[in-house]
Amino acid sequence: MNLKKMRERMDKNRVEYQLLKFGLVGVLNTVVDYGVFTLLTLLFRMDSIISHIISYICGMTNSYFLNRYWTFKLQGRGSNTEILRFIFVNLLSLVTSALVLKSLQTQAGLSVYLAKVGAIICSMAVNFTGSKLVVFRD
Repeated sequence: MNLKKMRERMDKNRVEYQLLKFGLVGVLNTVVDYGVFTLLTLLFRMDSIISHIISYICGMTNSYFLNRYWTFKLQGRGSNTEILRFIFVNLLSLVTSALVLKSLQTQAGLSVYLAKVGAIICSMAVNFTGSKLVVFRD
């Protein structure tokens, strides 16, 4: 195997490993997000979109630190530019997932909790792509 093919294979394995770690962080973020969402909607009877925004921010904060230092293994403190890119990607993800949440509730007639699952799946796709290509570029 020549050097170029070895590098391509290593890069592919690295991306797969990052995707796996991103997924594990995503599971934890989902637990935080869904837990806060459920608490706010059931216990405090908050509107689903307001609850979604608050719970998303809780998961997003967890996501930044775990993905920066564990998934993408960046050292030191994040720059202001990196943090702004992270916020931009997550705002894009939040808007996308809020639209999916509302659409699945109103158009598809799903319960708010099933609609939230669909919103989370869309959010993960937007977040991995944005994190890899825009935020934590290496």
